[in-house]
Amino acid sequence: MNKVLIDLAALFVGVVLAFIVQDALPPMADFHSAHVLLVPMVFCFAAMVLPFPVMLVGAFYTGFLSDLTYMHVVGGKVEIPLGSSIVYFVIFGSIANGFQPAMKSRNVWPFVVLSGVCTSFYLLLQFLTITIQRGGFLWENAVSWRILAPGLMAALIAPLFYWTLSQMDRLIPDGSRKMRLIKR
Repeated sequence: MNKVLIDLAALFVGVVLAFIVQDALPPMADFHSAHVLLVPMVFCFAAMVLPFPVMLVGAFYTGFLSDLTYMHVVGGKVEIPLGSSIVYFVIFGSIANGFQPAMKSRNVWPFVVLSGVCTSFYLLLQFLTITIQRGGFLWENAVSWRILAPGLMAALIAPLFYWTLSQMDRLIPDGSRKMRLIKR
């Protein structure tokens, strides 16, 4: 139980740090000013290592902070309602949590793929929510890049993130932890 609380606290801190870092990173000029999103990747890792009930707490926390961060109010109307990200992270976390056996067997590929796909899907859902609220559908190349490029970047960053956390896991003197190294 102690290990689970430590992991949950690490998720809480990690999500806040991911928001700070992703907001500090400049937009990618070559990809129509798409931004790197780190929060879905951090949550994906947590969803794959935490027990299901604890993952639900993490999904609520991550979704709530995401909703507060990305809340759009245009003309007095909220475009992305509070709670929509919570629902997304619960569904996404439930899917990612099903890949726990792969993570326990030290297979990093499901984490990499889920980080990329779910980051892009998160942005697609935000785009669709905004277009439904505005009542019109407009699709351009810039929209495609702003949805797909962050997912690609998340998939590229995910192995480094995984490796960094597995190295940090070695430093924790908890004998019950099993190192989660990258499978080679």
